[in-house]
Formats: sequence, structure tokens, C-alpha cells
Amino acid sequence: MRPIDDFSASVPSNFNNSLDRVIPTSGTVVLAEFGLAVPRSGSNVLLEGTVGIRSFLGLPNILVNVLRDGGIIGSVQVSTLAVNEIRLATFQIVDANAPVGYHAYTITAELLNPLLTQARVTGPLTFTGTTIGPVS
Repeated sequence: MRPIDDFSASVPSNFNNSLDRVIPTSGTVVLAEFGLAVPRSGSNVLLEGTVGIRSFLGLPNILVNVLRDGGIIGSVQVSTLAVNEIRLATFQIVDANAPVGYHAYTITAELLNPLLTQARVTGPLTFTGTTIGPVS
């Protein structure tokens, strides 16, 4: 059996329409972050997140990146099909054989097509991580 070595979470909101974070037309916005320990080699980190996004202008394509210590380890693209549409993106990413140490995990968002598009993170917004140790 594989032991759970650590768990952490960043939950800015569990509710729909409870936030109003603009996704900038240039650059990225940090949505959530936390620290997580990986005490043993051969461990995996399971990262799970939910991001509620609303389009306000045009049909934005949003890239949600998952980072470990500032480096991208996974990404999810979210596209909308109508103005004022709310799109709920959920994801799971495995950081396989994560390095031993204490790591900062972050999710960010950026517009892939910033010309004449606008989007906001409106919630829910949750981000959790679980360190699963190697078989003992």
C-alpha cells in the first residue's frame, strides 16, 4: 500500500460567481498556490483543481498552467463558445517521481487570444495536492 505523506490545499472559493479575478490581456494571473512536502524519492504528487471562468468579450481561449517551483509541469486549455458563458474546468495532473523537498505548487491563467477577448475567473476556484509515497 502506498502511504499519503502530505496534503495541502488552496481554496479561494467553493462557490460559483463568488470571485471576480480578471485574466489580463498580457501576462498571467496567479489563481492559487500552496506548499507541499515530498519526503521520499519515488513519490508522486496528485494535483487536482477546479476553475470557473466566464467570458465577457469575444470567445476567449484560456490556458491554465500548473507549476512546481516556477516551472510548468502541466496545462489545461479552456475555451468558451458564447459571450457570458460560464465554463467549469476541472483537472488532475500527476507530478510523477517528484523531487524530494518542499515545493511551491501554483496555478496560473493567461489568455491565448487576447485581441478583442476578455475573461474573468468567477469561481469556484480550488486547488489541492496530495503526496503519495512509494510502496513500502
